[in-house]
Amino acid sequence: MVVLRLLLAVGLMSVVGCAGQTAPVRTNSGAHPPQLSDVIPPDQPFQRHMVNVDGLRLSILEAGTGDPIIFVHGVVTTSNIFPKYVGAYSPEFRGVAVDLRGYGDSEKPPTGYSIPQFSNDLIKLADVLQIKQAVWVGVSMGGMILQRLALDYPERVRALVLVSTTDGAMILDKDIPTIGAPRDYHEVSKNMIVESFPPGTQAKTYQPLLDRIPTWNGTVIREALTSMSQFNVHGQLTRISVPTLIMVGAKDDVATPAIAKGIQAQIPGAKLVEFNTGHFMMAEDPDRFRTVLGDFLNGLP
Repeated sequence: MVVLRLLLAVGLMSVVGCAGQTAPVRTNSGAHPPQLSDVIPPDQPFQRHMVNVDGLRLSILEAGTGDPIIFVHGVVTTSNIFPKYVGAYSPEFRGVAVDLRGYGDSEKPPTGYSIPQFSNDLIKLADVLQIKQAVWVGVSMGGMILQRLALDYPERVRALVLVSTTDGAMILDKDIPTIGAPRDYHEVSKNMIVESFPPGTQAKTYQPLLDRIPTWNGTVIREALTSMSQFNVHGQLTRISVPTLIMVGAKDDVATPAIAKGIQAQIPGAKLVEFNTGHFMMAEDPDRFRTVLGDFLNGLP
């Protein structure tokens, strides 16, 4: 019954575009992945699209109407960490969550899995969706990508939400070149996900993340982790002048509260909110995550 309601909702939902412009052509990718239908609120219409971005097909999850919010996932997650939030702020805000190149249902070219390339892909995606300016929400590597994007394309950013991220190198593996051969990327990904949660966390909390591991591959994670290990925009963030929200988990030993405070100190007027969680507060404390993000959005000029 839930699946039937979702399919009916998809058929009824119209695409929101800029006045006077032709809506971009999108291709329905078929049924929602099983993990997605479990977490989509039954009363919210969602669409899963394949969007052609300069010859690269990216999968996006879209819901709601209003001003655009674009959600960007991290190195061992996909857009499936966002369904509870994509349509949560409609009709004021329309949510779009993207599977980055190589992840989820998006295409997986032989190479190109770096923070600058991901950033460029997102700007091209926004162009195709006719979004001139958006609120951008990025988690972990997604937050690193959005720092790069905000520095390179400041005119495309209405506001910025940086979640569990760093402004310098994030090193999540000690032997990155061996991922894929001889080390199995599945096991590497699993270890990174599990270790991102506090000890004693129930497996059901992170199992949906583990279920998505087969949607990327060894090259994707190896190149992405290499780019993360070389990332450094510390000292440059003073150029960001848009409203900014930073979220951090008190128990996160990678993107620590100290790092979050350092990012806050660089961005004029940035707000910092700390959660009593590890790296993935949207999985550990989803209700507060939704409220904190909603309060920030409601306060935007």
